[in-house]
Amino acid sequence: MPLLDPLFSFIATEAPIYKLTGQIRPRTGSRSETTSPRNVFRTKDGRYIGISASMQAMAERLLRAVGQADMITDPRFRTNTDRVRHAEECEAPIAAFIAARTLDENMQTFAAAEVTAAPVYDIDQFLTDPHVVEREIVVDVPDEETGRLVMHNIIPRLSDTPGRLRLPAPALGEHTAEILGQFGVDAPALEQLARDGVIGLG
Repeated sequence: MPLLDPLFSFIATEAPIYKLTGQIRPRTGSRSETTSPRNVFRTKDGRYIGISASMQAMAERLLRAVGQADMITDPRFRTNTDRVRHAEECEAPIAAFIAARTLDENMQTFAAAEVTAAPVYDIDQFLTDPHVVEREIVVDVPDEETGRLVMHNIIPRLSDTPGRLRLPAPALGEHTAEILGQFGVDAPALEQLARDGVIGLG
């Protein structure tokens, strides 16, 4: 599957909007323009949490979890349409609640309240995630320059033929002689090409 096509599907509505109006809409960050509250929020310890409370029941659970049950009956936040119209005001107490607590504290609160919430990982969090570790998405391989190097694993890994990393990436010019030799370029010619700066020899 290509990467660009499915990525574009996430913002596909921008194309007809632009063609119909001639306007390029301003960037909106992570906030949803169709459901609320749905955004990414910063925690006390500098981490991030994504919250999706697009269904009415989920929005009400979230508001209760952050101590704002009175907002449920407030005309500005009663329905999803109301909340989208007043997204900034709706998110303010949620953002404040999350900002006052660490990632773990927030996740415990939202898990207990059955709120759809998940960490938005930095790379250090990704590398230690149990699912990532179990799936061996990242592998540690030997490297001549650094000793060890972490990198992404083979993609895809099929059950019967999972594939494996057999060789490290070649050094610059490492296989030049081997490849050009297949076309009849002999050692003296290779050395002359290298002296002239045409090729590099590993």
